[in-house]
Amino acid sequence: MLDNGLQVLLQEKRGLPLTGIALAIDLGTKDETEETSGYAHLLEHMLLFGDGAELDSEARLAALRGRGVEQNAHTDHDLMTFEVSCPAGESAWALEQVRLAVFSPRLEARRLEGEKRIISEELLQRQDDPRGLGLLLVMERLFAGHPYGRSVFGEEAAIAAATVEKLQAFCRPHLAPDRCALALVGDFAVADMESEVRRRWGGLARGETAAAALPAAGRLEKNSEHQVGLDVEESHLFIGWRAPAFNDGERLSFSLLSHLLGGGMNPILNGVLRGGRQLADRVSMSYFPMRAGGVALLHLTLERRNIRAAKGEIASFLSGIGSFHFSPQDVPPRLRQGMLDYLQSAKNQMEYGNGSFRESALNLSVASARFLLLNRNPIAGSYLESVEGVSSSDLRRAAVKYLSGKKWVVVAVTPQGKE
Repeated sequence: MLDNGLQVLLQEKRGLPLTGIALAIDLGTKDETEETSGYAHLLEHMLLFGDGAELDSEARLAALRGRGVEQNAHTDHDLMTFEVSCPAGESAWALEQVRLAVFSPRLEARRLEGEKRIISEELLQRQDDPRGLGLLLVMERLFAGHPYGRSVFGEEAAIAAATVEKLQAFCRPHLAPDRCALALVGDFAVADMESEVRRRWGGLARGETAAAALPAAGRLEKNSEHQVGLDVEESHLFIGWRAPAFNDGERLSFSLLSHLLGGGMNPILNGVLRGGRQLADRVSMSYFPMRAGGVALLHLTLERRNIRAAKGEIASFLSGIGSFHFSPQDVPPRLRQGMLDYLQSAKNQMEYGNGSFRESALNLSVASARFLLLNRNPIAGSYLESVEGVSSSDLRRAAVKYLSGKKWVVVAVTPQGKE
């Protein structure tokens, strides 16, 4: 940690002459109000594509392309993340461009109007995308009255009213080194890169205001069901539950559980919904752990006439999941022959996925920067050691606590104009 509060992680990764750079900022939808809805995402566009302290946007983008540097950025409910992948020989130059873009930006009214038009188009596209629309409607209802219930893309009226002065006032308290984490992974000498980081980033001034506390998401008091018509060929059913937050002790168990239920080659819910009456065409489940709460999202594509039956099958299955056998170890030895070992299969897939993930320096840098800002738990052992320690009992406990008999939000996106 530098004296100004910036958290830095440097990891030497030889093998490919590449460096991944990630800067995570403690700024997201959680920091917005109704008047500033969408400002974090708008600011991300301005910093990524706008003018820096030394070059205008076109010259800066041309310089990045000329040096073989790729950049991107993402905003979610908790954080804004800037990502850069570059040839190893350009690491110091690319790192300096990140600093200039974020901490010495020139926000111009002309560029702002252009980015507002782009985001307005994104909002329209979001309304025509069944998956994006389904997730948005589920989040609005799961976290009604909480900052997580707002769309990352914001509201059209708030975006239209944004000015350079309003955007500067919004971002000023958040663009400070003590609210950021910087991670570099790649083909460099750690001592040389540390010297570069201290020289270039050490002079940034610490923020003047403390970060506001984010309230924990309250309980979901009742079920919510919503249907919307869209120009689609098939129906989409979304079911959302509250799930463990990022620092919850059940996070890893629930991650494995969601993978077992709706991920991999043959998820459990695929058998539940397609093994008999063929109630769904495709089944997938996602889990989003955030700082103040989490979301489990089940997504089905199916015929509209099967929506009611599919909901019933899911509710029936989850009502008995507290006694489900995830592993042969759950039953006496004489009953284990031919029994599927769901738990070990999921562990194997997560181990493979982890190995593939770690091949990329950029993946590691982004994950590390985000982890530095979000994690509040002591680190005990490696990730794979933690995965291996998860038992069937852990899965059943997480399922009963968050899924079985719990309140849910259901959103059905159905073909418009059809009976």
